Amino acid sequence: MKSIAMGFLISTVSIVVLAGCSGRTNHSPIPTISDKTRADLSAPVNCSTAQQDIAVLEEERASVGKQILSGVRSILPISAVAGLLMGDYSDRIEVMSGQYNDDIAAKVADIKMTCGIA
Repeated sequence: MKSIAMGFLISTVSIVVLAGCSGRTNHSPIPTISDKTRADLSAPVNCSTAQQDIAVLEEERASVGKQILSGVRSILPISAVAGLLMGDYSDRIEVMSGQYNDDIAAKVADIKMTCGIA
């Protein structure tokens, strides 16, 4: 019985290590952070679309419920392994920790400052 548990542990750790080192992109059917939002956060500021960009980013800001769900999905062993395999584990951690909301707030502030929006 002990050898089965040890085999399972070694297999799980191997999968986690390989998934973490594979450099895979996000393959989750329901990504924690969408590719569009990632692109919006890294896009240069365009003052002609500033109001719409701010609205989209504010709408995307993670709710408390999304933060809790990401936290649970990051902590539960099966969910954590699935997140590593699917490539969205780090996104879950970003949302859970509040870093995602901080990134959105920083981008909104950058847009407002660059475009002179109060």
